[in-house]
Amino acid sequence: MAERTGLIIPLTRSLMAQVNAQMRPLFSKLPDGFHIGLNISVSHINAPTFIDDCLHYQRGFEGKAVKLMLEITEQEPLLLNGAVVDKLNTLHSRGFSIALDDFGTGYSGLSCLHELIFDYIKIDQGFVGRVTGEAPASKLLDCVIEMARTLSLRIIAEGVETEAQRDYLNRQNIHLLQGYYFWKPMPYVALVMLLLSKPKARIVEE
Repeated sequence: MAERTGLIIPLTRSLMAQVNAQMRPLFSKLPDGFHIGLNISVSHINAPTFIDDCLHYQRGFEGKAVKLMLEITEQEPLLLNGAVVDKLNTLHSRGFSIALDDFGTGYSGLSCLHELIFDYIKIDQGFVGRVTGEAPASKLLDCVIEMARTLSLRIIAEGVETEAQRDYLNRQNIHLLQGYYFWKPMPYVALVMLLLSKPKARIVEE
């Protein structure tokens, strides 16, 4: 809806400002390497203010050992042209991680992975949900994982809901997982309480 009405860009800018303001008091509790992912629409990438918006957002985290990730969503087709490639590669060179969200279900083909610098692909829940404990059910996911590794892409698995899915992904050496098995979406106050209840740790990526 936001993409169709043209509201997605101001909404994303507002979200950037909220994340900056709300995370600042929590900086001392965040482990080194803490990931903060932000969904970015194709409309925003095509906007003339896109790079400035992202760099302004990044300045709110200066001096903090967090990893800012731009998750490219595909509610609209991502048309690869020189301007899009240059914008994303520029932000990558400025320290942003770039992820392709919902891989395998959006508009992009393999050419997208070839043309752009992606650090991660996010495997859609539709693939992860096939893991039921029965070996044949995971064959498609196995293929996606193998392709990502061939392209030297790190993997984030979305929609992890069961212990069997977690264990399977861990055996595949995939340790960046998200889903209801761990936490459901929570309001800001609940996040504060969670961080205050946990000892500070360092996040290590292999």
